[in-house]
Amino acid sequence: MKKILIATVVAAGLSVGLSHADDAKKGKGKADPAKRAEMMLKKLDTDESGTLSKEEFAAGPMAKQLTEKRGADAVDKVFAMRDANKDGELDKEELSKPVKRKGKGVKKGDKTAE
Repeated sequence: MKKILIATVVAAGLSVGLSHADDAKKGKGKADPAKRAEMMLKKLDTDESGTLSKEEFAAGPMAKQLTEKRGADAVDKVFAMRDANKDGELDKEELSKPVKRKGKGVKKGDKTAE
């Protein structure tokens, strides 16, 4: 009985591990923040400056989702939060860092949370 239980647990663990590996290969897992920043720069940096202006950032696919979920000024707020040095551009380091939110728990659809 113990052997069956152990075999079941091991099989389940392998199954979960392989599933996560497959998801990562298919792009379902979270990408490395530095790689994600590089991809954003490659796709959105139209003037090839190595940074994203607010206009370039707003042209990305995330901007439409932000606007739909959080309102017209959401892109400006997210850009401002990411622009740590306040130079009006997002560099690879700023794009790699997680966004720090003000307050506790941001609720879906809450336009004032950021």
